[in-house]
Amino acid sequence: MTKQQFITLATAAAKKCSVCSGLPAGITVAQAALESAWGESRLAQKANNYFGIKARGDDSWIAMPTTESVLDADGKSSLTKTTARFARYASMEECFAARDRILLSAPVYAEARNHRCEPIAFIHSLAKHWATDPAYAEKLEEIYLAHGFAALDRAPEPSSTNSSASPAAK
Repeated sequence: MTKQQFITLATAAAKKCSVCSGLPAGITVAQAALESAWGESRLAQKANNYFGIKARGDDSWIAMPTTESVLDADGKSSLTKTTARFARYASMEECFAARDRILLSAPVYAEARNHRCEPIAFIHSLAKHWATDPAYAEKLEEIYLAHGFAALDRAPEPSSTNSSASPAAK
């Protein structure tokens, strides 16, 4: 899949999920791009998992290698390689909906939920708990802004209607 194909598919899935969740669709697209390398990661291709969501309980899953950033006793970050059980989804839309459910229900994302109308604050609140990468928020914000995904999260402009053209006026 090309980058543009990814953006088209991810935008459609994010917009559909955003209608139900109220979460910013543009950030969903940017996060999926970051986490899945624009849909090119093995996890995205083999499991329709675009966010690195770990499997829980009886979820369908796939084992994949991953690199995590861990803090030592001195608070210094280092990278460690491990294998993790990641959730497997039937489609991109199912994965996006699962991500939104996590953000809406997990107590650690309460701050992010409170910032759903403030995209940059939402990104930084989300990043505190979503990933172990200490630069995650900055990477996500860069993709969000550089690729114009912020346009997906702006309130639509009120349409100007001519009263004589409205059905009620006829």
